[in-house]
Amino acid sequence: MDLTSKLRQLLPQKSNPTPAPKRAADLDPFLGGAETHTPLGACYVVVKELPLSYHHGSCWLEEAYNASYLHLSRWGQNSGGALHLEKTLFLDTETTGLAGGTGTYAFLVGLGYFTHDRFVVKQILMRDYNEELALLHVVEQELQEKETVVSFNGKVFDLPLLHTRFALARLGFQGASGKAHYDLLPLSRRLWRHRLASCSLVSLEENILGLRRSGDIPGYEIPQRYFDFLQTGRGALLQDIVEHNFLDIVSMAALLHRLETVLGLEPHECSCPYEAEALARLALESQNVSLALDYLQQAARLAQEQELYLRILRQGAGLLKRLGEHRRAAALWQEILSQAPHDLYSAEELAKYYEHRAKDLPAAQLVTRKALAVAWREKSPLVPSLEHRLKRIENKLRRDAAEL
Repeated sequence: MDLTSKLRQLLPQKSNPTPAPKRAADLDPFLGGAETHTPLGACYVVVKELPLSYHHGSCWLEEAYNASYLHLSRWGQNSGGALHLEKTLFLDTETTGLAGGTGTYAFLVGLGYFTHDRFVVKQILMRDYNEELALLHVVEQELQEKETVVSFNGKVFDLPLLHTRFALARLGFQGASGKAHYDLLPLSRRLWRHRLASCSLVSLEENILGLRRSGDIPGYEIPQRYFDFLQTGRGALLQDIVEHNFLDIVSMAALLHRLETVLGLEPHECSCPYEAEALARLALESQNVSLALDYLQQAARLAQEQELYLRILRQGAGLLKRLGEHRRAAALWQEILSQAPHDLYSAEELAKYYEHRAKDLPAAQLVTRKALAVAWREKSPLVPSLEHRLKRIENKLRRDAAEL
């Protein structure tokens, strides 16, 4: 072996050939969108339009478009201004992770808005990380044209994530600043958390909007599906994600209308006890105690489950006591104890009424003795206060007897 051959053996060897350039994914056959060029580069945009005659679950888009949305403001749910639908943008993101943080990208941003004759969904996709600036530019331009943002958990997740992405990209995120923001998740929880096991958007679709998705991709699978697309360039991997995001946007429009409808119900118009109970709480927050009581009375009429019925009676009794209608409150505490003798709170309140309002010491003694027996059996922390109450009542009875 000559010297040249020996030297070649000592040189580092190439382990792999230079990789071939990554082929751009052809998304058109799967997503039906088009490449969009911006001052910050290119990204991919899918636009879908629905006529206002479109029926999404129990909601017609035309009904959603024509609603006034005054009740959302009436119950104190606006954040920065009134809601005018023609100036509103529905926003939802699909991300590379569900925990947020600086390493999480919003690779797809769905934006929905109404025109006079249709509902438009515009979805901005970054086909690779180098298209993030273009995606953010398009999102910023769309936000600047609207006055209000509607999201589902957007105050906690979507908007903070976009703020982070704009900051890391050293871009000013002015589009969302100063705008009214209606986050539908907190209000949905306030209306239906006792009725539903989950207030996820899919659960609300099925149980409130009367819509069931077919073949929908679970949210937790979306990040890995996108990573697979980045590795393979197969556009078919994004089809389900884009459809999922599209349905989220349309469902937010339908859910907004449903929330407005429920918030506008008068007590006698309520057909769901859970909604009537929730409206009572909202009325109470507005310091309208008498209206809250009307909602609770309707909720009690509609309630079928005992647990719900008793919870409503407890709230009603508390409000009646607050209004100074102690006799009516006592009637509710008696009704509660007839069905739930172990309810020590109601028993204590009824004993207070008999002792201090009705001046019926024997009745107060009887109620307190029964409550104390339950408290001993259950080893309740209320035992000392009930013992003290019973001792005081019996002392009063002895004094009264001695005066005769």
